[in-house]
Amino acid sequence: MQRLQNRLLSSLRAAFSLRRRLFLCTTATSPAPFVAESYLVANCGLTPSQALKASKSLSNLKSSDQLDAVRAFLADLSLSKADVASTIARSPRFLCCNVEQTLAPRVSQLRDIGLSTPQIARLAPLAPGVFVSPAHASRLAFYMSFLGSFDKVHAAIRRNTQLLSRSLESAVKPNIVLLRQCGLAVRDIAQVFVLVPRLLAGSQERLKAVIARAEDLGVPRGTPMFRYALVVAYSVRLESATAKMELLKSLGWSSCQVAMAVAKMPSILSSSEDRLRRAVDFLTKEAGVEVEAIARAPAMLKFSIEGRLVPRLNVLKLLKEKGLPGGDRGFYNAVCMSDETFLNTFVRPNEASLPPGLTDAHAAALAGKAPTRAAS
Repeated sequence: MQRLQNRLLSSLRAAFSLRRRLFLCTTATSPAPFVAESYLVANCGLTPSQALKASKSLSNLKSSDQLDAVRAFLADLSLSKADVASTIARSPRFLCCNVEQTLAPRVSQLRDIGLSTPQIARLAPLAPGVFVSPAHASRLAFYMSFLGSFDKVHAAIRRNTQLLSRSLESAVKPNIVLLRQCGLAVRDIAQVFVLVPRLLAGSQERLKAVIARAEDLGVPRGTPMFRYALVVAYSVRLESATAKMELLKSLGWSSCQVAMAVAKMPSILSSSEDRLRRAVDFLTKEAGVEVEAIARAPAMLKFSIEGRLVPRLNVLKLLKEKGLPGGDRGFYNAVCMSDETFLNTFVRPNEASLPPGLTDAHAAALAGKAPTRAAS
């Protein structure tokens, strides 16, 4: 009996030893469990905080096979590492898409509407949904036709990354019809669209409210400036716009002059109060421009003071002091010229009479244009 017990105990020990060796062998050869968070940091360029957030969308993945396939797909589109990281951070589920069944057909659809591979790559970080939804691609085709170029569509998407998610039939097209009824041409609507895409992709009630505010600014429908008034009415709060008009009045402007300036250039209301005050002070006190003249040509309020107004005034003063041609030209005309035209009109014809130190590099600086390395 004792011998039987010893034999049984020995068999149990041998079985336990065998199981232990098999377990250790299996553990040693099994691959490490897949950790999405580590993979995203090491292979996709995400920061630890981005990876932690994104990994919650990938918790069902047991290996990197699917992610490797999508990364190879993005590499074929020549996305930079930064763009890959941006794409995945914006839409972690992008990594779960089937390349053959979803991503490749969408790329083919994008090529069919005229996009090149670099253009397709530029879409990935901004609108990864376009690689998944056929509806997004068809909306993209509409916007390219309406705006006239991919670059304009890309600019609109940068300002509103949800643009391609909005229905054309229920939101965008009815808003275009409403703006056409306000007297805007298609090219004007396209310009508004690029600047404030949320306005045209939003509700019609909001658009109607913005139209009413634009008219309250004193810019009638059907006028060339109405499209700019819409942008200002949408992007500048009513209280802020009112405060800036009151500021101009405190600087000696009449209500009529303020209304005239806003009607001619609504975008002056997008400047800060400090910027407006400094511009008015410089124009009236340093350049000697009358308020009435500023109100009739409010573009002067939008130019950079240090970069354009001051340098060009200095050139005109120098020409006038020396009695050279151009010294008696109006300040507004000189300010509105392009850099090259200004140099050709005021500086280069008088080069022989100007101080020897006034080289092209100095002239460029006076014209509000940084000198080039070669010129310096």
